[in-house]
Amino acid sequence: MRMFLARLVRFLRAVQTVWSIIGVTIVAIVLTEAALRLAFAVKDRLASAAGVDPRLIREGYAGETWPIQHDRELRALADRWEPYVYFRQKPFAGETITIDADGKRRTWAPPDSAGRTAKGYKLLMLGGSTLWGYGARDDRTIPSLVARRLHERGYRVEIRNLAEIGYVSTQEVVALVRELQAGYRPDLVIFYDGVNDTTSALLEGEAGVTTNERNRRAEFNILQSPGRLGGSLLMRVVRDSASFRLAQVIAHRVGGPAAIPLAGSSATDRKTLASDVVRRYRANLEMVEKLGREYGFDALFYWQPVVFDKGAPTPVEADEARKLEWARGFVGEVYGSIRESGELRADRRFHDLSRVFSGSKELVFIDYCHTTESANERVAAIIADDVVKVLSPAATPSPVEVPRAAR
Repeated sequence: MRMFLARLVRFLRAVQTVWSIIGVTIVAIVLTEAALRLAFAVKDRLASAAGVDPRLIREGYAGETWPIQHDRELRALADRWEPYVYFRQKPFAGETITIDADGKRRTWAPPDSAGRTAKGYKLLMLGGSTLWGYGARDDRTIPSLVARRLHERGYRVEIRNLAEIGYVSTQEVVALVRELQAGYRPDLVIFYDGVNDTTSALLEGEAGVTTNERNRRAEFNILQSPGRLGGSLLMRVVRDSASFRLAQVIAHRVGGPAAIPLAGSSATDRKTLASDVVRRYRANLEMVEKLGREYGFDALFYWQPVVFDKGAPTPVEADEARKLEWARGFVGEVYGSIRESGELRADRRFHDLSRVFSGSKELVFIDYCHTTESANERVAAIIADDVVKVLSPAATPSPVEVPRAAR
């Protein structure tokens, strides 16, 4: 009996020791995590205060400081679930960004009393973040600038900016179908694409899929499997921890940037994938044109420019191009295939804008694809000219009564 009690005491002491070690370890981990989170929070706040590259403000926005607030608002945006297309932005009201209850970016419109024609036109514009207006205020996005130009030329138009950050052209076709399904009948639909179709294919290894499609695969039916849900939550906790972030920083300092997993192991694979991107894009154009014949709207398609095609990049643009060096070759493959496509060249509705800024000396790109407000104006002018060719001639502008104080 004494021997049993002695063994029990030793066992309990061992258990106590183990639990003490575990407890101390947990406390140490928690304190370390808290300290790291505090340090990273201070670092992020200081970085956020700097926000935007001063060169960008000076050269791209004539010294105006609103891009700093715009950067903060971009960071504050949040996604919500949207059937079929995965996501849209949650409603947001900022100084430079306004998102309505349907997740659409606000587009400039004239006062109701300023309509100049008997007939009003409905225009629907779809694209990714560049058309959405990343880097621009609400009234200076490409859709807003198109609306202004058409208004100045005597057209009364309602423009819906249905673009979304990260969307590929197939998502936009689905979004168009959903609008038609809901009863909306546009007179003209405009697509502005290129970058997202290209990079998503390179990262996913398949043309036509959405950006970060692998994440959607990983999330599929996750609630139906307790094991997958538990594993996913554990990975999320680990990846969101400050300790994991510290490990990434150390790995970056020691071994350099982590390699981005890209599709295709040979030049032949990449060339085939690039051709698939163009083929899927052409298929989307054909579907939209057929929908237009059925639902009574015209369509225009634009292939967007990127920093790689700028002949004389500014130092800021050169820095941004280097950040995406891993994609330069494949972007060149896709964009080259777009230019060589006989089917696209023969389609009067398709317009290749990839080289529209090739001769520009001033700063145009704030990163690899998003453009300044002044660059948006140039794109909007081209689109507005094309729109005028599609729509019926505007009525002669009626005299506008000028307020007495303004005479």
